[in-house]
Amino acid sequence: MVEAHIKKKRKVSDYHKIYKRSGLYKFLCKNCVYLILTILFFIAVIVLFQHLIGDFDSFFKSIIKDLDLVYVYLLFFISESFLGLIPPDIFIIWSKTLPMPYTSIALLSILSYIGGINSYFIGTLLKKIPAIERYVRKQQDKYYKQIRKWGGILIVIAALFPLPFAMICIIAGSINYPFKRFLIITTTRIIRFFAYAWIFFNFIH
Repeated sequence: MVEAHIKKKRKVSDYHKIYKRSGLYKFLCKNCVYLILTILFFIAVIVLFQHLIGDFDSFFKSIIKDLDLVYVYLLFFISESFLGLIPPDIFIIWSKTLPMPYTSIALLSILSYIGGINSYFIGTLLKKIPAIERYVRKQQDKYYKQIRKWGGILIVIAALFPLPFAMICIIAGSINYPFKRFLIITTTRIIRFFAYAWIFFNFIH
C-alpha cells in the first residue's frame, strides 16, 4: 500500500513537471485573469445601466415581452453548436428576467452541453473535407497544439472559462479525442452557467 502511494505521488509530481514545462499553469492563470475581467465588465455594465436608466428587469422584459422564448433558446442552441458567436453571458443575464431564472439557467446549461456534443461531431466531419480541415487547422493552430499537449484539461478550461468552447469541441472531434471521456469532462460546462448566474443575479435588482 505504501509502495502504491509512493508511485501515485511520483506520478502526480511527473505530471506537475510536464504541465509546468508546457506552460499550462501560465495559460490557466492568464485565463483566470480574463475570466475576472469578463465578469467585472458585465457587472459594470449592469450597475451602470441600473444607475443611468433604471430597473434592469423591467427594461429587458419590455424588449422580450412579445418574443417567443422557444426562439431565444433555439438561437442560443445554434450559437453554442456553431462557433459560439453570441456570448452565453448575455443569455444568463436575460434569464434573470424570467419567472423561474434558475430553471432557465438549467435549460441553457443543458443546451450548451448538447451544443458542445454537436460541435464535436462537426469536428469529426471535418476529416471528410480535407480543404476545410486544413483551413481550420491553420486558423486555430494554437488550440490544436494546446489540446495535443494538455488533452482534456484544455476542454475543461474551455467549458469553464471565456474560451471558444464550441471551437475547441470541434477540434476535439477532429483529432478523435475519446468521445466517452469528452462526454464526462464537458459536464463542467453546466457548472459554469450556475456559477456565472449566481454572480450576475446578485448584481441585478
